[in-house]
Parts: sequence; structure tokens; C-alpha cells
Amino acid sequence: RGKAAGVTAWLRFPLRLLTLQQTQRMADVIGIAELVRQGQTDSRFKNVAGFSVGYFVGESSSPNMLKPGSEKADDRVAWSRANDPTERDKWKRVVTCPACRTPTVRVDLDEVATRIIHRCTNANCLFPDGKIPIYIVDNEIYRYLPSVIVGTIDKLAGLGNQRKFSLILGAVTGRCVKHGYFNSKCCQDECKDEKQWKKDKSQLPKGLSGPTLFIQDELHLLREGLGTFDGHYETFTQELIKELGQEGPLKIIASSATIEAFERQVEHLYGRPRIKARVFPGIGPSLEQSFYAQTRDYPQRLFLGIIPHNKTILNTILELLEYIHSEVQILYRAALKSANPYGGQLQPGSGDWTALIDYYLTSLTYFLANRDLSSVRTDIETHVNSNLQNDGYSALNLAELTGSTLTSEVARILETVEQPYQIGNPDAILATSMVSHGVDVDRFNTMIFYGMPRQNAEYIQSSSRVGRSHVGLVLICLHPVRERDQSHYNYFVKYHQFLGQLVEPVAINRWSKFSIERTLPGLFMGILLQLIANNSGDTNPGKFYMVETIKKKISTGEITADQFIPLLRRAYRVDAPASPSEQFFNDEIEQRVKQFLDQIVGASSQSLFVSEVLYPQPMRSLRDVDEAIDIELDDTGSSWVSK
Repeated sequence: RGKAAGVTAWLRFPLRLLTLQQTQRMADVIGIAELVRQGQTDSRFKNVAGFSVGYFVGESSSPNMLKPGSEKADDRVAWSRANDPTERDKWKRVVTCPACRTPTVRVDLDEVATRIIHRCTNANCLFPDGKIPIYIVDNEIYRYLPSVIVGTIDKLAGLGNQRKFSLILGAVTGRCVKHGYFNSKCCQDECKDEKQWKKDKSQLPKGLSGPTLFIQDELHLLREGLGTFDGHYETFTQELIKELGQEGPLKIIASSATIEAFERQVEHLYGRPRIKARVFPGIGPSLEQSFYAQTRDYPQRLFLGIIPHNKTILNTILELLEYIHSEVQILYRAALKSANPYGGQLQPGSGDWTALIDYYLTSLTYFLANRDLSSVRTDIETHVNSNLQNDGYSALNLAELTGSTLTSEVARILETVEQPYQIGNPDAILATSMVSHGVDVDRFNTMIFYGMPRQNAEYIQSSSRVGRSHVGLVLICLHPVRERDQSHYNYFVKYHQFLGQLVEPVAINRWSKFSIERTLPGLFMGILLQLIANNSGDTNPGKFYMVETIKKKISTGEITADQFIPLLRRAYRVDAPASPSEQFFNDEIEQRVKQFLDQIVGASSQSLFVSEVLYPQPMRSLRDVDEAIDIELDDTGSSWVSK
């Protein structure tokens, strides 16, 4: 297509955990593709920006921007971390070099270009100077436009908060010699030397444009509030790309192992007619077989249902963990040349025997609530470990994978458990629903459920964490006092026979009455920042964040409601309303846009940013279901905290 630079594909994930292993896999593919490109003699492969990957997640995983010389406390902390090799290493997102296939990756800082670099330290690495083509800082992604972006769905909210987002969509006006692409001015605030800014568009790579392919993983997780809000931003993005001059429709590929009524979800998420939704692969030519999969003649997972009697589910879970780990340790320590206790072919104590048992040394326990996880952890540390040690076994080393676990810690835990077991490594993982998607570890083959998950899709996804390369054992410890869990126990076999047919349709409704209240401010700001500001020709488009600038432009008639309403109606798919819900959205858009303009004009002189005077304020995350409120402690609360 003649495209020599720019983002081509964006892989989006509903959860940050999903991006960790997927980033490594994408770096493996794109890194090798870049090496192949560099080895070509055809000139068409030379005059292009090259293949690279962008890690586009959030500030908790990697910094949004590095600002050397800034006086702001947060900026100084980020720059200090960037200059500390130990702290910088926590931002490592590619552990294994795609070319060498060895864990020889180090995180470096390029102070001249203000870049975080993943560098392979292998002297024979095929990458020039060992630089792996990956960008992990948001501002670097804006500046260098990697060909493939791996990120979370929440980053779409940046359309209403970050003017530089339009660079990803192809709105590039120049390139800084030191810091890469920009729109109107260099993306690095400290770069003031305009001699470095090449504003001649003819010098930009040919065909530089925005993404033409969105790949959505785990489609079934885009449901309820998250799915509704995302649906509004999805259709807005499609219209915004058209406004920026890109031809042809955006192509969307979405994957899911557990979904029902996908046509309706596609309609509500992407505004596409149901008849345009296609499922792949289709039904195979024969039972239990298709062109892409076949049913094995042996089980990949063994499911065992357990319901406690005369004891609590907590004590049952503790006993199960103690029994499993004591038995596995006995097998792992089996003496060489002793008899195989199961009559199998492997010789106990041999290398093959040890390698097989290693796949079962680390257990995964799945909890429906954090409070249950905390209770079990406390009892393992105080009761189970003492029992194991008294009986001559090793105590369990615990690790947690929950929503509150830092991304760097998650990456460290996954990197550790993927390797053969060593003393001191975690051998019991306590996890919540965050591990139900995207955790692919071959050494997870024993799993215990603390109660039955609430949805069948969640049960399918979470139990699929084990048995991915070896036969997995899944123990479902059902709650003895819950009628639903009792029913699952009574119909355990029949339930699993029809499990795939029991997946619930995704709950999503883009016409939810109150959803437009939360998304419209962000899309209003999206038009202001991505279109009006970037098309203004102003040498400092950053002024469009400021209330006083916009207030003056509204007063002089440079900014009017007509610049917002038509595009917003197309984005919400209500430019030709055909139902009461669509008519409500149509009317609401006109009314609220005028209210936003009035709020800006009527803002006090103390107000600085446009986003601060809008009510409600633009979403910073698609998970902001409710407006945030500030909580302050009184004297009694402060006294209690200080104890």
C-alpha cells in the first residue's frame, strides 16, 4: 500500500496482565521481521521506518513521559528512576531477546533522545547495537509511531486528555531530529531548538498514516459499563480517523474463547450492522473436528468436584493444599531406581521423572474474593507450613496475583514460575480473577477453586490456566452452604458435558440512558484537542488545553457548537435516529455541547484547564463508571491512621 511509517495495527486487551506475555510474543515476531527487513537489498525495504512494537498500557506499568529538568515532583521522580539501573529494570517488558532467545536483556537510558531502551547484552546479537525495537513510554510511542501497538483498552480515553494522541492516528506535521515525529511542536517539552524541527511534510516518509487494523483480545470482557463506554469511544475513533483523511474502513478482528450472541455485541461495540459480523473458524466438516482443531483421544484436564462435610470450605482448601504439596514433594524426592508407584515407564529419580514432576510443583489457587485469599494466606503461613515442616516437608513459598499486584511484580512472578523450580521460588500462587485471562504458564497444572465462579465463561477461562501443555488437575471446592454450589456438585458431570453451551451472552447496551453523560465530555474534548487544536495552525496548540484560550475563541466565534455536534452524532450513530433511544442521544448531544460551551465561558478566572470546568469531567479511564469523590479523614481518623 506504499505505507513507509506510522502505526499499522493496535492490539488491545481489557486487562493489563494480558499485555505482559503478549508483548514478549509480539516482540519476538516483529523483532525477527525487522531483522529480515534489514537484510533485504530491495530499496523498497530500505526507505521505511522499520518494524517495531509499542507497549501502551498506563503509568502504573511504565512512565507516560520522561521530562529531564522539570521542576514537578512526579517528573523528577520518574527521571530519577530512569537514571537508576535497578529502578529502570522494573520497566523491563521484554525478558528474552527475540534474536538470541536468551534472557540477556538490559534496560538502558538514552539521555540525548530521552528514550528507554531494551538492549540485548549478547555480544553476537543480530540487532544493531543490541537495541530491541520496542518502545514502552507513552511519549516515545507518539514520537516514533511503532508499527504495532500492544496496550489496554483504557488508553482510548486518552483521546479526550492528550493532544498528541492524534499522532497515532496519522496526524503528523513534522519530525524533530532528536526526538521524532510531532504535530506543530516537538513532543519533548524541553526541546526548544526549532532548527531541529523539520516541518516540511514532503520530507516525511511516504504513506504515513494511522492504524488500519484493530485486534481486540478477550472480546467477552468488554461488557456492562466498560463495554458501553468503550463502544462510544470505538465509534468515535472510527469517525475521527475519517476526519483526519484516512480512506477505507477500519478493520477489526476480535478473539474470544467464550462468547455467545457475538453479532449483538459487535453492533453495540463497533456500530457495525449484525450482518457484517463474521465468526472464524466456522463449524468443521465432521463431529469433534475442524480444519483448525481436533479432539484428542486423552483428557487435557481432569476435574474433581469436592463439597466439604462437617468442616468449612476454608479448612478444606488448607487441607487440599497440604495434601497436594506433601505428595508432590514425596514424588519429587523419589530415590533413583526405586519402583514407579504407578507402574509407569518413567524411572523415579531420573531426569525425565524430575522434569515431569516439576510441572506439578507449583499450585494455583483461585479465589472469588480478596478477603478469602487473605484468610487462606494467613493460615498457610501460620498453620499449613508448620504442619509440613513438622512432617519433614518444605514450607510453601507464597506469591499473590491480584488486581493490586504491581505490574513489575506480576512480571517478576511470571518470569520466575515459567522456569524450572528452584529453592526459594513460589510454589503456591494465590490469585483472583485477574489470572483468568492471558496467563499462559506451562508449569501451572494443579488448580484449586475456592467456590464456583459466578459465570460459566469465567469458569472456562480460569480453569484453562492449567493443562496447557501437560494434563492438568482442577479441584473445585464447592461451598457447602450455597445452593448454587450444591447444584453444581449434584450435576457435576452433566454440567461439564454441556459447559460450552452454557456460556452467557455478553451484557452490553450502548444506548444506556446515563452512559452518554460519562462519555460525551471526553469525546467533546477529543474533537477540541485532536481536530480543532491540531488543525488550527497555531505554533503552540497546547494552549487549547487552557480555559482562557478557548473562552476567547468561543467569544469571537472561532469555536462554535456546529464544530462538535455533527461529528458527535455520527460517532454515536444517531445522525439519522430511528428509535426513541437514538432520538434521546441525538437531542442530548446538542443540549450538552451547548452546556459545555457555556461552562467554559462562565468559568472563573482561577480555572486553568478546560477539562476541569466541564461537568462531569472527561473520563481518564473507561472504568470510571461513577464520578470520583474526594475522601478526607477527620481528626479521629487521622489519629487512628497515625497509630
